[in-house]
Amino acid sequence: MALTNDDQKQKAEALLKILDNDNKSIIEAFSKLDTQNITVPKNAETAYNEGLAHAEEAFRLMNEENFSEASIEAVEAMQKFEDTLKILVDASPVEPTETEVTAEKAISLKANITRAIEYAERLENLTAKAATTGYNTTAIEKRLSEIKQHLENAARELYTLNLDGAAEELCIAKTLLDELKEPFARLTNLVKASNTEKYLEAAEIRVAATKANITASVALTPEIKEDAITALNNSETNLSNARDFIESNNVDEAIGELEEAKKWEEESTRAIASVAAIPTSVAPTTDSFTKAETTLSK
Repeated sequence: MALTNDDQKQKAEALLKILDNDNKSIIEAFSKLDTQNITVPKNAETAYNEGLAHAEEAFRLMNEENFSEASIEAVEAMQKFEDTLKILVDASPVEPTETEVTAEKAISLKANITRAIEYAERLENLTAKAATTGYNTTAIEKRLSEIKQHLENAARELYTLNLDGAAEELCIAKTLLDELKEPFARLTNLVKASNTEKYLEAAEIRVAATKANITASVALTPEIKEDAITALNNSETNLSNARDFIESNNVDEAIGELEEAKKWEEESTRAIASVAAIPTSVAPTTDSFTKAETTLSK
């Protein structure tokens, strides 16, 4: 039976309403891909544009009260919109399942807890070294003990898949670790300065003794002696500069001067290297500065 004019109108209106909802879904899908930096496939754009053309024609026919033809155009538009949505769904990344999301969070938490534990252990080792040299590390040791307990709690909560609990314990541990940065930096600088000064004192004694041996040597020519002593004088200048920097708490500059002093000691060694035998004890060769300066920061 042929549909009455009212029936055709109702049918066309229903189709156009569905068409409008489909269009909103497509626009939302386009926006989602854009936020994920995914390029919209060309065939999706083509299908969508074709669907829009049919939709516009359907609305035009509807306004002209050509309900039957409007319905036909609406169906064509719906088909194109359906094709567009299918292409967009295929182009969108697959949403992870709840299990996958949980697993990913657990893996991330485990990695963060492990890194925090390793960092805390390094601080414990360095604190122990500082304690053996006579520094007061009681407060730092107490805080590290608290941090270790929270990290153990975090690992235990993670084992039971209580991710929120694990994250909370890890957050507390990280906060306490952050609070340790300033006091630990002060302790590190103190030990570094102490070790630097110890190396300086040893270098001063070594250079002075080497100069005396070279001066007393009968196996060295005056020219070789002059070259070797000049190098050691330069070394002493660097050592004096290093002491000034230490007294002004500029440890990094002091280390730079000590490295230069070491180079001049090595220059002195090269100056007398051609001598096969020296009756008196000449010992200008220096120990490695890197080896001698065992600072807390290593």
